[in-house]
Amino acid sequence: MVKQMNVDEAFEKLAQEGLHQFLDKNPEMATFLGFHEPYDKLLSDGSIEQVYENLKLLEKWLNKMQTTINFDELNEEHKMDWRILENAYERFKFSTYEHRTHEKNPEALQGIGSMIFVVLTREYAPLENRIEGIVSRLEKLPLHLEQFRRSFEKCVPVKLWTEIAIEQGQQILGFFQFLIAVTKGKISEELHQRLQKAIADLHQPLDEHLEWLKALLPKAKADWVLGTEKFEKLLKLRELGMRADEIHELGVKFLREMKEERTRLANKISPGKTVEEVMKEIQADAPKTFEEALEFTRKEMERAKNFVLKHDIATIDERERLHVTETPSFMAPLIPFAALWLPGKYEKTQEGIYTVTRPKDTKDLGKDANYASIPNTAVHEAYPGHFLQTSRSNRLGSFIRYLAQGTETIEGWAHYCEEMMMEHGFQGGLKSRFMQVNDIIWRAVRMVVDVKLSRGEMSFDEAVDMLMKETGMSKNGAVAEVRRYTQTPGYALSYLLGKHLMLKLRDEVKDKMGDKYSEKLFHDVITANGYLPLSKLREIFEQKLGKL
Repeated sequence: MVKQMNVDEAFEKLAQEGLHQFLDKNPEMATFLGFHEPYDKLLSDGSIEQVYENLKLLEKWLNKMQTTINFDELNEEHKMDWRILENAYERFKFSTYEHRTHEKNPEALQGIGSMIFVVLTREYAPLENRIEGIVSRLEKLPLHLEQFRRSFEKCVPVKLWTEIAIEQGQQILGFFQFLIAVTKGKISEELHQRLQKAIADLHQPLDEHLEWLKALLPKAKADWVLGTEKFEKLLKLRELGMRADEIHELGVKFLREMKEERTRLANKISPGKTVEEVMKEIQADAPKTFEEALEFTRKEMERAKNFVLKHDIATIDERERLHVTETPSFMAPLIPFAALWLPGKYEKTQEGIYTVTRPKDTKDLGKDANYASIPNTAVHEAYPGHFLQTSRSNRLGSFIRYLAQGTETIEGWAHYCEEMMMEHGFQGGLKSRFMQVNDIIWRAVRMVVDVKLSRGEMSFDEAVDMLMKETGMSKNGAVAEVRRYTQTPGYALSYLLGKHLMLKLRDEVKDKMGDKYSEKLFHDVITANGYLPLSKLREIFEQKLGKL
């Protein structure tokens, strides 16, 4: 007799069906998530119609769930997943029909380059196998680009984003040439020759693509602004519980308070000197070369991990691996300082890649990577920040929770960790605190700038000037920052806002738990559910506290 599936088993089965239908259409995403066969040799068709097809897939998945499964009969975990999927659909629909970046951004190479970089650096299979997949995709890339261009013919791109796409396109061939050099002698000669041919055959298609991008510039528009009404809707879809005006006012308040704190610290560090003079003094104490900065970053990553373990701050799986390397040149236009390439959700080994961007001008090295600031960045990106949170969420959370993408939880957690680790004594001294406060000022500026840029109340140049003036950031770094803000409205404000909301949540949990409160428990619940927006994370805590 065949056992009938209960409603929760049916929900799980439907979730897996939906996932694999999506991956069949989006093999690049399969690679990022950690599904490799047969996806690693495949490439999507490249057309922007794929965006609408993906939305239809999600809609079909949701409709089937709503018509075949009784929500009230599900367990609490699956009820949460159900609501997350509904919200993910609404956000995707907003992105497709209202933000419409797929019709405004002619960039078609960054995702491909990023995927190849991830395959090259994650050691989930022998190098020979991974390079074979890369070569298969490079051989399909000319058709992919051709289909993208054909589908983009009637679109009107944003001028700034077109310029970024040109800059990235000019640099990606250098990355492909790097592939040839780095794999020589490490893979079979037959495969290496095939790699060389695939890249040689790309010269003309890439030149054609660049010429096409340049030809778009005369018809490109200057306006990339989302607008007040749509920005407000985006914030509501993210369930932040705050309107744009409230977020802006909070950013202004933090900016004022932190600037006052920075001035006090400057007076303690070097009495009589200005904030700018103290900043230059701290920035002068930096690695002499980029390579030294990279090595110091590696050491600080390891020190942060050992500190978390020693002080029992959060749970770490010792099987995790984190690599530190230079940001590939084709990604540098949008990554001014550093970034973490998250581990694939379904990889057996949770393996992350922390990239550090080489400054365009070596004189800027101390501004972006000095001895007082690097430890803070190590905490934010690695332990117990993004890498710990993501690797733990990957192991313990469902794929549907991965779709939640609660930016204020993801970035808020990493920013919260900076202050929490200083409280525990990881970073010490007035200079470290000065740079940490300066980083908070940077995040406060992001709150202000994000709201004003998204609503069309601030120009690109005004945003760059504000970052440089308030944080001491180099112009190249500030330009790269604001470029990213224009493409991701609502993201930049998530760091300090997320930390603010997380501290409020911590106070609530402390009050409810009283003497039973455990900091490690609080941290472990957050890292196990790191993709959830804080509104739903609060529900998780309420469920857990109800069982104590």
